[in-house]
Amino acid sequence: MLGRLRMSRSFVLSLLALVGFVVGGCQPGIGDSCGSSTDCSATGERQCDRAQPGGYCTVLGCNADTCPGGSVCVEWRFIPSRTAETWCMKPCSNDGDCRTAYLCALPSQITPEGTRSEVELPEDQRIARIIDLEDKKASALICAALVDPRGLPVQDASVEPDSGSQ
Repeated sequence: MLGRLRMSRSFVLSLLALVGFVVGGCQPGIGDSCGSSTDCSATGERQCDRAQPGGYCTVLGCNADTCPGGSVCVEWRFIPSRTAETWCMKPCSNDGDCRTAYLCALPSQITPEGTRSEVELPEDQRIARIIDLEDKKASALICAALVDPRGLPVQDASVEPDSGSQ
């Protein structure tokens, strides 16, 4: 009887671990598309920024080095500091790493008009910066909803759902 109880208990614990892995492993990544915050997280630790094309799974109010899954913490509109907001953002290497309607850019190249500058902006003209302390993260490029440098809007992301998570 004791052997059956141990086996049953170990089976239940294994099953719970498997369920936790499946639920946690299937969670959308930062930068994935969403229609509501429950698309990003069933437990509420991630939000859906519906102001972004196709929605953008993120964590609002991040601190340095606290974003999940390799994402980076970006501070927006930090001058003056009372207007600053922080959001976890998806890092990228090129535009192909981002969903449709998003471009890959250094935060120091994002203009107040929402375009990607070819050069880094002077510090007093920047609207975004990464606040993570780790060197690799601090110099990352991010997927952001920007206007094409020629002034054309990038294709609407709501028609192309995300193909996966990070």
